Amino acid sequence: MRTLIIDNYLPNSPQMEHLYNVIKDITVHTVEIKEYSTIHPGEEFKLHDVIILSGSHRLLAESGITESYVHEAEFVKSTQKPVLGICFGHQLLAMAFGSEVIDMGSKVEGYYMIQRLNDNEIFEGLPDKFLVRESHQEMVVEVPFDFELLASSPNCPIEIIKHSMLPIYGVQCHPERFDEEHPVGKSILENFFKLATWYIK
Repeated sequence: MRTLIIDNYLPNSPQMEHLYNVIKDITVHTVEIKEYSTIHPGEEFKLHDVIILSGSHRLLAESGITESYVHEAEFVKSTQKPVLGICFGHQLLAMAFGSEVIDMGSKVEGYYMIQRLNDNEIFEGLPDKFLVRESHQEMVVEVPFDFELLASSPNCPIEIIKHSMLPIYGVQCHPERFDEEHPVGKSILENFFKLATWYIK
């Protein structure tokens, strides 16, 4: 399995290094990074089996930011590969499929409880409510067309989404930020890579 992480962070971000190390440990396979700004129109990433869209320090609701990620958004909308959008990546994913991203007015930071709304393989072994790491000040306004809402929270109504036909997921939280007291993020990532193997051709 070859995993590609699309880096949406600022250059040399420690958050990106942490995400890379976590994904590499979980997959035990090849993990590569490509900066969002180097993606070309129509790029298919034929050598990669799984795509991760990272978080970012940037805000999609700010003027001019969306244009910088247009090629990434176009790729996400056209691919049939397993995709996991994390935080900013989740928002970009939703925007690519027609939803709006807005500023929440204040930043959500810390571990928060979210509620499962539907059964899905990504929740295997998890309870109906669980704590995950949140760090964002924007959120998706509505579930995109052809997606289903899998989880919600009082702080953010659209926490986890999945395409109705394709293995494309968006998570507003940061599952790569887990520890012994808050292990759910690791389970979410492990479950995603497990289900992703079903789609690898």
